[in-house]
Amino acid sequence: MEAERLDVLILRLPENVLLLSGYWPMIGAGVLAFPLEGNSVFVNPHCYESEANLSLWDSEVVNYSYGVLGATEQSLALRQILAEIARGRSWRRIGYEGAIKIVAPSWNTAELLVPQSRDLLDAVFNNAELFDASALLESQRLRKTAYEVGKLRTASEISSIGLEAFQKWVSVGISGVRLAAEVEREIMALGTGYKGAIRVRAFAQVAVGPDESAVGYRPNEVSTTRPLNDGDIALLELGVVVDGYWADRTRVRVAGKPTDEQLRIFDVVRNAQRAAVGAIRSGVTGAQVDAAARQVIGQEGLAEFFPHITGHGLGFRYHESAPILSPDSTEILEEGMLTSVEPGVYRKPFGGFRLEDDVLVTARGAEVLGAFPMALS
Repeated sequence: MEAERLDVLILRLPENVLLLSGYWPMIGAGVLAFPLEGNSVFVNPHCYESEANLSLWDSEVVNYSYGVLGATEQSLALRQILAEIARGRSWRRIGYEGAIKIVAPSWNTAELLVPQSRDLLDAVFNNAELFDASALLESQRLRKTAYEVGKLRTASEISSIGLEAFQKWVSVGISGVRLAAEVEREIMALGTGYKGAIRVRAFAQVAVGPDESAVGYRPNEVSTTRPLNDGDIALLELGVVVDGYWADRTRVRVAGKPTDEQLRIFDVVRNAQRAAVGAIRSGVTGAQVDAAARQVIGQEGLAEFFPHITGHGLGFRYHESAPILSPDSTEILEEGMLTSVEPGVYRKPFGGFRLEDDVLVTARGAEVLGAFPMALS
């Protein structure tokens, strides 16, 4: 903030509120004023006072009436409170979230509140300079602190509960929808309370059979009522959020007995995944890690069936913008960065195969968070 000459950050996105306050907002209707000097102030819907007080590190809390009869309209209430907070302070350069492309959800994922920060700040700080601090915030999220790593380990360990459920439930006759439901149920039921986790949510997507899984390289799978036949592939894409911290995992299983070609492709993808993890260390580029996976797949004549990148950053979102493991990535990996590693091969009539773990760059190389076995059957 000193380098950018910022007097205060005014933050509304749940992921950035979490970053600088320790609290993952319930509905995204709060505002964090994080000054260069002095303690931060969190402006909070009154109905979530207990949740905020439970998680906030050292912020002062100012509650406003929300969701009840007689409550002041939200934008007006926030404007009045921020003006009062700023009174008597010489804030001249205000950082805010301007470049919003992808937003991590608050706890209430069913309805995202999209902040109109510029309008609010123009009304409150009409004599100040507004600065888009998005790049600054992204840079601060790139290398995880020891505290954040602990939270992310817990999220990945809870995601392994879902991987175990998937492994247990894949069988002839079960549908993708049923598999996704069982994975989510296990994570919610067994993950809540694990190592102190308060709010746990899972997003399981399962593609089944050769047609669905062969397009499994898409950003998301579509779970259907199609039942698994003997020899069909089931591909699980799993996002898990634990108190605002994300894990991203993928496993693949076969119902019944796999064919020799399915076993071969699975081994290739597993070896590619291991090669990429083995290449991760501080000082290498994202392209070098991607090349390690792509070389294994290419040597087996399957290069054309690996159409996506090897990995992406994550932690405060399901997918973050850095680091990226791709053929053209020049980003240098550093200790504390977290990336997915997820090579895949998608080929009819055998189905789609992807194996994904979340990998932390450490002082000695790499650590797979929430390590869980990889097996086709």
